[in-house]
Amino acid sequence: MALLTELGAAFPNDAEISFQRGVAHDNLGLEDGAIPLYLQAIEQGLAGPDLERCLLGLGSTYRGLGEYAKAEETLRRGVREFPDNRALQIFLAMTLYNAKQYREAMEIALTNLLETTTDEKLLYFKRGLSYYSQNLDEVWQ
Repeated sequence: MALLTELGAAFPNDAEISFQRGVAHDNLGLEDGAIPLYLQAIEQGLAGPDLERCLLGLGSTYRGLGEYAKAEETLRRGVREFPDNRALQIFLAMTLYNAKQYREAMEIALTNLLETTTDEKLLYFKRGLSYYSQNLDEVWQ
């Protein structure tokens, strides 16, 4: 951590260093300190896989601190910019659950499950489950 702090002081405009400092804070349980570093890295132009990981870290940290609106905004950006990242999608689903947006949370979680499972019993019901994942409130009488 001391080395990253020294690097941050020596290179205050380096997005990669800001990002790595944010990760170090997060990993040490210093979430409040991670947030401004993640934001700084984004403002400094962090891009590519590092931006992908930064948005996940920032969104996850916001969620863990109960800042669900900020988490949702951050994770939705991540999903828009990195649509193939299932971790971003699942963290968004958990955030939506916390924000009591249960239908969308379940839809995202079920869709990811059905697109990645190799479980034969789930795959047997894939068509129906795919339909239900988008129509959870529908009832038949």
